Amino acid sequence: MHGIVPKSLKDFVVDRYDTETWRAIQEEAGVPGKLYVPVSEYTDEETLALVSAASALSGEDEADLLYEFGRYAVGPLVETYGVHVDGEWTGLDLLANTETYIHRALRAKQLSEFTPPKLQSKRLGEDAVVVRYGSDRQLCMLAEGIIDGVGEHYDEMYRVDHRTCQLEGDPHCDLVVRRPEEPFASD
Repeated sequence: MHGIVPKSLKDFVVDRYDTETWRAIQEEAGVPGKLYVPVSEYTDEETLALVSAASALSGEDEADLLYEFGRYAVGPLVETYGVHVDGEWTGLDLLANTETYIHRALRAKQLSEFTPPKLQSKRLGEDAVVVRYGSDRQLCMLAEGIIDGVGEHYDEMYRVDHRTCQLEGDPHCDLVVRRPEEPFASD
């Protein structure tokens, strides 16, 4: 897994809790004191062990934790891969073009085993896109959190309909992302 993921997970935990909590998570995951560098690579197993340990130690459901982490990770991801993002894009444009302009470029540059998830996206008009997520990692709640985080980053609101799900035995997740016809009521 690309280093931006465990590095962002560390930042998420430290921001949400504190450094001691991150150290406890690392200890629980069997990687005490390890540093995570965005340009390096780490095994999926190690990163997933950190997520499981974070869930166990925080008492937060793993799916909820992945979703919140996905929302948080958008900032570091956009900062790291912003060179591949057209400045004129909306959030839905970014979602529709992630595979074509970002993931393919990353795969082409890698000399290693790093594999971002396979995405297929299709515009369903100006205000909607369907994102098909497929990965052996089955981190669809992370993907859903990233989608909502993209909306927040672009100051856009989305409704996400998770139509099919790998966690329920489907071969992929279909996430239909729409701008609501009516704005959300503010509290």
